[in-house]
Amino acid sequence: MIKRILLFGLLILTLNCCTESKKNTSEFIYENGESSVELRILNGNDYLTYDTPIRTDFKWKNIDPKTGSIFGAGIKMLGTENGITKTEINVPSNYLESDTLNIKLRFEINGEKIGTELNVPIKDK
Repeated sequence: MIKRILLFGLLILTLNCCTESKKNTSEFIYENGESSVELRILNGNDYLTYDTPIRTDFKWKNIDPKTGSIFGAGIKMLGTENGITKTEINVPSNYLESDTLNIKLRFEINGEKIGTELNVPIKDK
């Protein structure tokens, strides 16, 4: 009986670990109730690389992208479509004091002006 309970517990733990690894949440996200903005780095990394143009998306949920502004070193706006602002980020080496790009976001939620920052690590090639 104890072996069955132990085996069942181990099976539940294994299944839980597998489902956790499938969650693909970004660490670069701002959430406020039902509204959020998320930075997605499209090359699959969770960092940027100096002197390398990297495509990124800012996904707006329940926020009108027209009210939004994105500020940061090396950010080039490519356009907005279907609630996603497409950008390219290319930060020159020796440009920042630390190896972190500070991206400032300004937008409105229900008429309230919101400002937040996303700190994205940058590595050398």
